[in-house]
Amino acid sequence: MSDVAAPLPLALPRRAAAFAAAATLAASAAVLGWRLSPSPGPAFALGLIVGVAALGLAALMAAEEASLWAKIFAAGAGACALAAAAPEASRLGVSLLSLALLAGGIWKALSGTRLKLAGSRAALVVALVAALAAFNAFYVIVAQDLEIADFMFYRVVSVAVGTLTREGKLLPLALDLAGSTPKDYSWLPALLPGFALAAFGLLSRAVYQGAIVVFYAAPALLALAWAAREIAGLRRESYAFAFALAAVAAAYPFGLVVASRGMPDIGGLALFVVALRLADKLAQALALPKGSARLSALVRKLAFGLALTLFAMFLFRRWYAFAAAGLVASLALEVAVCALRRRAGFRWREAALAACVGALTLLGLLAPVLIDWLPNPAAHDYARMYAAYRKTPAVLAEVVGDWCGFAPLGLALGGGLFLLLRSRARLVRLAFLSGPLAAALFLRVQSPYPHHLYLIAPFVALFIAAPLLLLFAKSRAGGLAALAALAALTMTPAGSLAPHGLFPAAARPHAPRSDLAELARLKEWVDARATPEHKVCGLGSSYTFSGQLIGELWQLKPGQSPLARGRETSVGMTDVDTVDGPPTPKMKDCAVMIVGDPVQTHVIPSYQLTVTLPSQELLDGAGIGAHFRRTGEVFALEHGVKAVVFEQTSPLSDADMAALAERWRAARAGVERDDR
Repeated sequence: MSDVAAPLPLALPRRAAAFAAAATLAASAAVLGWRLSPSPGPAFALGLIVGVAALGLAALMAAEEASLWAKIFAAGAGACALAAAAPEASRLGVSLLSLALLAGGIWKALSGTRLKLAGSRAALVVALVAALAAFNAFYVIVAQDLEIADFMFYRVVSVAVGTLTREGKLLPLALDLAGSTPKDYSWLPALLPGFALAAFGLLSRAVYQGAIVVFYAAPALLALAWAAREIAGLRRESYAFAFALAAVAAAYPFGLVVASRGMPDIGGLALFVVALRLADKLAQALALPKGSARLSALVRKLAFGLALTLFAMFLFRRWYAFAAAGLVASLALEVAVCALRRRAGFRWREAALAACVGALTLLGLLAPVLIDWLPNPAAHDYARMYAAYRKTPAVLAEVVGDWCGFAPLGLALGGGLFLLLRSRARLVRLAFLSGPLAAALFLRVQSPYPHHLYLIAPFVALFIAAPLLLLFAKSRAGGLAALAALAALTMTPAGSLAPHGLFPAAARPHAPRSDLAELARLKEWVDARATPEHKVCGLGSSYTFSGQLIGELWQLKPGQSPLARGRETSVGMTDVDTVDGPPTPKMKDCAVMIVGDPVQTHVIPSYQLTVTLPSQELLDGAGIGAHFRRTGEVFALEHGVKAVVFEQTSPLSDADMAALAERWRAARAGVERDDR
């Protein structure tokens, strides 16, 4: 697209119309923020950001594009006005528009792309999928692994997607997907597994895991292997890609374990690598000297694609937002250094254009999230909400040692420093900075759980695999020997011979639960008694016993969809004070309550009074416990935990639940005083 200006008589009215539309968009965004937010700060910030980006784009665009952008700005202003007039009614529509923009951008990006798989490449992909499937089957069979919590959540959502697809209810499926867009758990990761379940077996774990392997794990490894080969500078060597695949798997095998346990989060790694590549290309374009060909159209395209990819990461799993933030910060630093070096010779206009396009695209895509969050920003203060998940440094070091291993982390750091000294490639610098930055930002909010370590997976995998590739290029025998040694230490019991924490113990199948027979008995007992009129509930939140676990036991004998029962025959309990608030008043509907003894928690206990307070009252026969009696039925679980059955003997009233909530608030206030 040409940057040559239109004749002056035509250019000025077009540019003026674009400025007017941009100003209207900024004002409409500010009105929307003011309409939704209880304080003027967010409204001012939203209007300012939109105004700077839109007016900047109006000033920087080519004159012949002014009319088009004026229409786009006007449409955006109209959408903001409608959302401000009826925020509740417009939420679903805005979410649908956001998804349509994302899908349209991806379609446009892929429409000119032709995927060519030669015989050797196709064979490599088939071999990779087969190897991942074999590892997956081995892990699940040996560990007799049960899916719980977030792992089970996405399987159940996938079952819901598969059910709607089988019934031909595609419009309700689209509406459910759109409705999940502003929520903390989007339905997006469940779409492809859900379609697979609809086609091959609605309740089959093998089909669900196979879909994760094909759609998420394999693309993630392929993307990481490609990036490792790029970083090593061995793009034309045919052997490099196969070696890189093995190297990235050996460098971070725990990522495969998390996928094998039923978590689709590994799919975000492919998006992470795509974002790294787009950021690299954008920085490269902005670093070209001014005498080069005009690159406004390319810069705009790259900025748009990067914004789409960052939003897709965020939508796929919310915590990938930290990866997006780390990457944006790394890109900004790269561009800033280039600008300081070039000064007047830097492409300031194109850099500003990229920033404006990226900001407006992200704001447009994030519109449903903003509409959902602005009315109550405190409800999304994750640093406060997830304070309960913060581990002590010693505990954090222990789990990171188990999951990643400090030896691979040290190898990655050394490999990254080696490549930084050896190579001047921007991709190396972006990959080296973005992962650790993402991890540091995440730790400001909470300590990680297994799937969160995908934030540093590119750093670990790339900076171990790339040096191994360079060694392999110089000495086939040396490279293969080093790779075999790494795989033995990270993926086999040989790693346990080293001091604890050096190599990832969690990369090997864990021992099966010792209480599987008792859990099966618990499932049969609950199935025989739980009805909508006689609800059976659970109090506890550990991996040994939780209220969720009772509903998740359907996987032991998946003959009936988890959607058919659950909400109707049980009550979902609150777990974490700062996330869920006081004990749910719906507890009064529980005819039977199964309680963990000792009381079961999974995070800092003082942040789980919503679990510990009612559990202890039932065990002691005090408070709400006065309305229940022990039946004598007890389920003996692992680690010495008992699941004790209580039956309601007299109804719990609204006043009883209000009094329980008051006792919770008093206890919560005491904890907060102690924290201060």
